[in-house]
Amino acid sequence: MASLAIPTIEAVALRVLAALGVGVATGAADQAAREQARKRQEAAEKAKSAPISRTEAPTGERKKCAMCPPDCGTEFERTFPVRKDWVDYQARIGGMPNGPNFIMEWEFNGVKFDGFVSAECMLKEAKGGYDRFFDEWGEVFDWWRHNINEMMREMGRQSLAATPRPPVQLEWLWQEPVSYRYFSKILGPIAPDVPHHYFP
Repeated sequence: MASLAIPTIEAVALRVLAALGVGVATGAADQAAREQARKRQEAAEKAKSAPISRTEAPTGERKKCAMCPPDCGTEFERTFPVRKDWVDYQARIGGMPNGPNFIMEWEFNGVKFDGFVSAECMLKEAKGGYDRFFDEWGEVFDWWRHNINEMMREMGRQSLAATPRPPVQLEWLWQEPVSYRYFSKILGPIAPDVPHHYFP
């Protein structure tokens, strides 16, 4: 029932925003991207609710998940009021649907990832715009230092969730050189089998 109300609520919200003059220029592109994401989510929900006694689809789904367990994960929408540069980098690296005020991410084993490539059984984490948190000597600014522990926890959570390895793979990609050098050194020991790549 709630899934029927969501498109109606979105349509009403878009009309209200259009009447107020908010988001009129990006509304069509945003709506098209949201519609694509909604259709993919509906297809996933239908697959979940299909009867187990059917042999063709559920068997195919089970085999696909057995070959690459993250295929059993789900998309979720991350929204933001203003699109920042890190979103463009994440969209390019993760390859997930996105729009002016949202990006889709992938959740597997209860942990969020920036992207997933089924053909490679590859979970991805994109880190863009982090060089702004370093001084000219490559040291983290004191006011941002507390975030390092959260980054280490994120690496640990993702490494534990991205199993079994193989076939599951996880990689972290860095947009900028200073943050790549710094974090690949301190995060490497937490998950030695997770590669870090400098990929501008």
